[in-house]
Amino acid sequence: MSFGFNRSIHSSRLGNLTERERWVSTLLGVGLMLGALPRGGFLRRVACSAGGVALMTRGLGGYCGLKAAVARKATLGEGMREQWERVRTQLGAGAGGIDSMETLYEEELQELASSSALLEPLTADLEREVDHEELRRKLRSYAILLRSRREDLARVLRARGVRAYRHLDQAMRALVEEARKMARIADAAVRDAALVDSVQRLLHYQIAAYGSVAAHAKALGEDEAAARLADYAGGDKALDAELTALAKELLNPRAAMMSRERREGEARAH
Repeated sequence: MSFGFNRSIHSSRLGNLTERERWVSTLLGVGLMLGALPRGGFLRRVACSAGGVALMTRGLGGYCGLKAAVARKATLGEGMREQWERVRTQLGAGAGGIDSMETLYEEELQELASSSALLEPLTADLEREVDHEELRRKLRSYAILLRSRREDLARVLRARGVRAYRHLDQAMRALVEEARKMARIADAAVRDAALVDSVQRLLHYQIAAYGSVAAHAKALGEDEAAARLADYAGGDKALDAELTALAKELLNPRAAMMSRERREGEARAH
């Protein structure tokens, strides 16, 4: 029993809890569940049981939805869905195999909706971090565009009878976390140039994803959806080209000059 539990702890995909946090959450959850059984009134037993289940799913899945929401890495709703989906997957009750082109297409659409939901708050946060006004304006416009895309994808999925946010895009989440990390660690002299690099990595991932899903939509005869998805990829390509030009002409030379001036100032000070 203990060997199986330990194996499930280590075999799960990367979460946002440390090994110690997982074990503490799981043990506290078990304790609450057991403590709720023999004593207390009905409401107390219900509350303890609910708390125990929440802590156990947190520990078993290695992921805390509340922690992700506080860190602004997901909405609370997305985080809690991810927390539960991880446990369902470990128990063998998660998403089944992809056995048809329709299933593949729908799951890819769900990940695209998740990507837009992850990118929208990120671009709003990065807008506040950058200094260059044109870069700030581009990020603001992209955040608005992402909101529209997210709503559009959700409508398409609802029309197919599929939940929009069942699957979180783990690859996009990792890229988003790297972009947030870059915003924290990059010096003001090079921050705009560094954040353009991060945003372009996100755009390249989006372009590839939209292109693949558009091809699958075309194969299924979903011509209208295929055209819309291809337009999304085209919009991201255009923004990527604009950012490349902005970095090449302004941001990178400015970062290089400011870095050189800093080094020279430090050398004179010594």
